[in-house]
Amino acid sequence: MVTASSRGRARALGHHVWLVGLTSVAAAVILVPVAWMVSASVRPIREVLTYPPVLVPKTVSGEYMARILHDPTYQRFFANSIVLSLGALVLSLTLGALAGYGFSRFRLPGGQAMLLGILSVLMLPRVTLIVPYFRLAHVVGLYDTLPGLIVANTAFLLPIATWLIKGYLDSIPQELDEAAMVDGCTRVQSLRKVVAPLAVPGLVGVAAFIFIGAWNEYLLAVVLTETPRSQTLTVGLASFFGQYVRDWNGIMALSTLASVPLVAIFVFLQRWVVQGMSAGAVK
Repeated sequence: MVTASSRGRARALGHHVWLVGLTSVAAAVILVPVAWMVSASVRPIREVLTYPPVLVPKTVSGEYMARILHDPTYQRFFANSIVLSLGALVLSLTLGALAGYGFSRFRLPGGQAMLLGILSVLMLPRVTLIVPYFRLAHVVGLYDTLPGLIVANTAFLLPIATWLIKGYLDSIPQELDEAAMVDGCTRVQSLRKVVAPLAVPGLVGVAAFIFIGAWNEYLLAVVLTETPRSQTLTVGLASFFGQYVRDWNGIMALSTLASVPLVAIFVFLQRWVVQGMSAGAVK
């Protein structure tokens, strides 16, 4: 005789099997293209274009990655991407933390309207602001410069940084600030000694999100730059796509190398990245 507990265990097991199966399929859909990218970056083009396609290479060579790594132009692209990502990170995180703290701890006149205004910026497609940014960059002398790229990326990353940091700070009881000030701390000291240490997980998650967003940026980089002195990896990757020729080995090698920093960030900071991106989602 089948008892209710047996039926419950069977349902739970079926649910678990269904969940594992669905997760495995989703992981395969995501990881197979990544595995193909890595595989195509270390094998000859004749194997890459073989039909039917084969995922495991017969011949492995580091020639294509070495060619990218030893090319001064692509070394400059790597350096520019690092400078851009770190510059946007510092600006967005600093300004976003201060703005998020202000919105979280003070009831400002029109504060909700300002928050909604910041949110509306997130809803604007970047392409709609390309022409104004292009004209403004020329007027102020920041066209084809890394500072111009950093400022433009910060303008788009700062709103989301502000919202995420505010949401995380809302989860830290305001009574802690007040207790610190009762003990003699100033507002700045309470922020530095009490709130900031508690907000480190959220700040790290938001910082990783900002870095990844700036690292992957293409539209602003291709419109606001013209020469390799200020172009980034995403622009360099697009240069492989000629009108009549596709250097698939170079494309896959550069894509693999450009993905390494992002994979490292996510692997080591996965918990904080998820925490920072979901900060404020649940009240």
